[in-house]
Amino acid sequence: MKGLYEALHRDHQRLDDVFESLLNQMHAGDAEAARETWVRFERELLGHMEAEEAELLPVLDRFDPEEAGTIRAEHLRIRALLAEMGVAIELHTLREERVEAFVRALRQHAAHEEAGLYPWADKELPKPAAERVHGRLAAALDAVKRTAPRPSPGPSPGSP
Repeated sequence: MKGLYEALHRDHQRLDDVFESLLNQMHAGDAEAARETWVRFERELLGHMEAEEAELLPVLDRFDPEEAGTIRAEHLRIRALLAEMGVAIELHTLREERVEAFVRALRQHAAHEEAGLYPWADKELPKPAAERVHGRLAAALDAVKRTAPRPSPGPSPGSP
């Protein structure tokens, strides 16, 4: 099994790729594609945070309760922003600048976790909990893949 730091970092990179798709779609003015990407992004981000909250933070509470509280507060703020932005995207009022600001905040949060939480977890998290994190990340990704919209086949040959 690969290290926990690597798995969580890789998940951040994957989420960042989705951020970039969303930003590109917002920039291009493709509201429908942006909405579909938003739904995927929201599910993946929530799954990532739930894995951290269920497996990492309870153990971190015993070592550094202040840091665990800081991460929980950041997650709470991210969830509030996700909800606000989800409504805005449904109402077609979400603007590219707001998405860019949100992405900057998420990248800051990711850097914070990668500087402290993930190296700590890689060394200190008991193996069963680390295995559960790996499993949760894989399950969340599988769920997203199963529910991802499939591309339409397009026009058939010879049709106008």
